[in-house]
Amino acid sequence: MKVGTDSVLLGAWSDCCSAHTVLDVGTGSGILALMAAQRNPSAHITAIEIDPSAVQQAEFNVRQSPWAERITVILADIRCWNPQTKFDCILCNPPFYSNGLLSPTDLRNQARQTACLPFEDLIRACVSLLTEQGTFHVIIPAESCDLFSQLCWENNLYALRKVWVHTKENKPAKRVLLSFSRTQVPYPLSEQLVLKTQTNEPTEEYRLLTGDFYLKL
Repeated sequence: MKVGTDSVLLGAWSDCCSAHTVLDVGTGSGILALMAAQRNPSAHITAIEIDPSAVQQAEFNVRQSPWAERITVILADIRCWNPQTKFDCILCNPPFYSNGLLSPTDLRNQARQTACLPFEDLIRACVSLLTEQGTFHVIIPAESCDLFSQLCWENNLYALRKVWVHTKENKPAKRVLLSFSRTQVPYPLSEQLVLKTQTNEPTEEYRLLTGDFYLKL
């Protein structure tokens, strides 16, 4: 399973370093769980995934890592999963693509279609699993920001930080990184992140953010 830029951005940017318990929703290959374990040496990370083949891949990747004792991979649907604990930090690179934009095979897209996990279902599940002081971090298409933020507001989750992600300067943002908590702040922080220079080299800000997680950048 290919590791995408979106997951690396979210894993490097999200505030998980002080959490005791971290949940990676829709773990796929396990990349977010592994990054959280690398960044936070004391947290226990739970990685949940609905696709059995992805669970096998995540379990394999976790076993090869130095953090296997602190990461638990679970085959389950977040919408009907009832763990005994709540989580200080929840990470999710959620399903993309609105209705009608389906890719060739259902298996490849089970974890990428809003029809499989609507934003409303994801948000409600995460609200029920978040500790009172916990934070919820996602990366979504930029055009979905207002909708996702409104749904979070309706479920008493409030924006803390927002980063608009641009592939190049002067191009519209393709993605947005969002952090939410149960505590409303008067002025959520809003920033911009540009990934590539005009000559297609990684920008310095992108290198600084993700350099610890790439062998070569």
